[in-house]
Order: sequence, then structure tokens, then C-alpha cells
Amino acid sequence: MVASVNGIGFYVLYSQQTFAVPETWAGTILLGYLASLLFIAKERRVLAWQSSATKE
Repeated sequence: MVASVNGIGFYVLYSQQTFAVPETWAGTILLGYLASLLFIAKERRVLAWQSSATKE
């Protein structure tokens, strides 16, 4: 795996390497939550026509 020396990805990999299971899960869940928020925002922007058509 490729990771940087700081950030959430580094935190998850470091936690995994040191067998810190709760921290690994916390970082993984946080990454999933942030990715979900990002995709929701992108979906609203790209498919704005769809939500406006269903409101009428």
C-alpha cells in the first residue's frame, strides 16, 4: 500500500502495523464517512437536474 507521512491514511496504516485495532477501525470508518459525504456532494452537483425534476 502507498501512504503519506501524515493524514488519515497514514493513521490507518500505522494503526494497522502496530496492531491497534480500535484505531484502525476508527480511521477506516472515518474515511468511509468522508468518502460518502464527498460522493453525495458530487452526486448533487452532477445530477442536479434529477432532483429538481422530481420536486415538481
